[in-house]
Amino acid sequence: MTSSVQMVDKSGWEQARYGRRARDRLHSLRESGRLAVCVVRMAELLYSARDVAELSRLRLELGSFPYLHCSERAERQIEEVMSVLATRGQHHLPIPDLMLAAIAQAASATVLHYDSGYERIAAVTGQPHEWVVPRGSGHGGDGAE
Repeated sequence: MTSSVQMVDKSGWEQARYGRRARDRLHSLRESGRLAVCVVRMAELLYSARDVAELSRLRLELGSFPYLHCSERAERQIEEVMSVLATRGQHHLPIPDLMLAAIAQAASATVLHYDSGYERIAAVTGQPHEWVVPRGSGHGGDGAE
């Protein structure tokens, strides 16, 4: 079962470029006001802008999304998750993924992704996460993750 608010990470967002299924899912969430962003998501998307005009358009577009702030609770969770994952030899995950997951959990949001790293994070936190499209079916169906 998913929470009412969902936050898509970069891997999930990229799937919308490859297939209608992911695109339709994100569009539906956006139209219902349930697709949120955070500082990590905003920074990743703005970084990808090709020029100032695209960056301005993205800022305007993303400004209409619900915004989840990084709380002290989220900051502490990043350290705790890395600590637990280190005992398993699995702490080398991208920092933006750890941050986005912590912000989402603090806000009781589900992370939408196309990245197995979120399964490792959720194994520690127990937080909700979902593949934006079934694992192995993204990137045009080539099975890449």
